[in-house]
Amino acid sequence: MGHDEADRKMHRRQFVRLSGTVGATGVLGLVAAGVARADGGHSPEPPPPSPGTPGAAPCPTPSQLCGYPSDTGGRYDLWDRVQVCEGTKAGPPFPQCLRTTATYVILNGGSGSNHDYLLVPSCRISGIECPFIATANAPNYWLDAWLNAQPGQPGHVVYPHVGLGVNSADPAIRQQDQLHIHLAGIHSGIQTQLNNYDSAITNNPSNWPNQIVPIWGLTSTGAPAPRSYRVLHVANLNENLFTLLRDDVVRPTGSTMGAQILAVTPRLIGNGGFYVLNSEPGLPVPPGQPGGTGTVDFLLAYA
Repeated sequence: MGHDEADRKMHRRQFVRLSGTVGATGVLGLVAAGVARADGGHSPEPPPPSPGTPGAAPCPTPSQLCGYPSDTGGRYDLWDRVQVCEGTKAGPPFPQCLRTTATYVILNGGSGSNHDYLLVPSCRISGIECPFIATANAPNYWLDAWLNAQPGQPGHVVYPHVGLGVNSADPAIRQQDQLHIHLAGIHSGIQTQLNNYDSAITNNPSNWPNQIVPIWGLTSTGAPAPRSYRVLHVANLNENLFTLLRDDVVRPTGSTMGAQILAVTPRLIGNGGFYVLNSEPGLPVPPGQPGGTGTVDFLLAYA
């Protein structure tokens, strides 16, 4: 990778510096999110009031690939924080738990901005490489993340356009080995580029591997960071995007889940919905296009 990739180690990695004693509970219902947020486009139905927390959801069988509940400290600090939010682990200082449910916790990111939050599963899940997240038993973390990023919710992203993202398992990129979806802004200009490519972007998941477009993102210093991404239209977030990625990209291309990134942002033209962006360091690109990437940091704005 080029020198831009090194810039991924930005302020957002400091999310472990959490403080406060807010321990709100509740969970968002899995309602349809079929239209994009305003931000110049369509507005979704407002999320429903938080009902009571349901019973505990299934979790993956502990393994080297998915992690062990006993993992603690260092690269597992985020997992420690989740357990403190749930009250199953003592740990001063108490982190700022913005919402605690049976399936996930919402935390502040480390930038201190109002567009930097994290959705972290309540299960011990190392990251995108854990097979459980693509199974029928897994919660729909992407829909939960989108709903929590809306006005009135604890992870409300105050930014012109919302971006959600998950990094690859590359230890040089992902510094916390507990699955976390970033609720953030998306850099200025990304939506315009996606609009320009819109007519060439498929809504057929089986064609997703072939829809590779160059997107000029930004490094932490604001320098241009062109990378190539597979892009897909989806009408809503009702289907598990990890399952789509596994079945329609990873398996057909012979790649691995651990090498992948995923990012989601509203589609602000046509009939709305969402763009889903995927990339990996070894992405095979058309001649003249920039290479792939294992980080979402070139797309998302945290501070």
